[in-house]
Amino acid sequence: MTATHLTPTRVGASRPRLLGFAPFLRKELTEWWRRRAAVVTFVVVAALGTVGTLAARIDELGGGTPAAGMLDATVNIFGSKLDQWVMMAAIFASIGMLTQERATGTLAWTLSKPISRASVLLAKWTAAVLMLAVFAVALPLTWMTLLSTWAYGTPPDVAAVARFGLVLIGLPALFVALNLALATWLDSQAGIAAIALGVAFAPYLLVAFLPAVAELWPSSIAVVAGAAGTGEAINPGTVVSWGLTIVVLAGVGMWQFGREDM
Repeated sequence: MTATHLTPTRVGASRPRLLGFAPFLRKELTEWWRRRAAVVTFVVVAALGTVGTLAARIDELGGGTPAAGMLDATVNIFGSKLDQWVMMAAIFASIGMLTQERATGTLAWTLSKPISRASVLLAKWTAAVLMLAVFAVALPLTWMTLLSTWAYGTPPDVAAVARFGLVLIGLPALFVALNLALATWLDSQAGIAAIALGVAFAPYLLVAFLPAVAELWPSSIAVVAGAAGTGEAINPGTVVSWGLTIVVLAGVGMWQFGREDM
């Protein structure tokens, strides 16, 4: 790699912090449509959410006797494990956001334009979170609300479902930030996915012998979402842990990305 090739990207470090953010954000949002990632995300999450939402009714039709209260629309939406499907969608939809562009040379080409490295990372994070918020959370929850109304005869508590969905957006925000930070260090999508899955499922392993750590684990923001929906008490430490983790991931990712030669 020649010195003349490196000069433009090194000079880019002195560019305005968010130079080129808006046009690059539009480009990233367009990419989600062009690659059909948004539609595929909705179909997969909604399909899995459908199974969970209808579980009690399917059990009853199969001859089972659901416990009292289990044929309630709101209960079945909260019991559909939507948080797990949203988490998985966020991980697998964002593992290639930097690695693919780096491998094809697109990332180096992008950084030769009037755009800062901070803008690249922030636009990628913003676009992914916006699209996942709509297609992995809002639209599937809307579908599940309509479906549960039909299946159980009465509509769910829409306000409770909305509170649940609003906080649940914190999961994509966390895992997109994690994958972007990892991608500034790693070139392997498999490696990024493995670490992200480890972070995702750590609370399930920790809860048996380190319950306090599991409760404060940043991905336990899903538990906060459930509590927000049902009106239960929320552990503020989980929210703080989630927020601090995103800030640290952003800082580490920006620092490493700024050091990278293209």
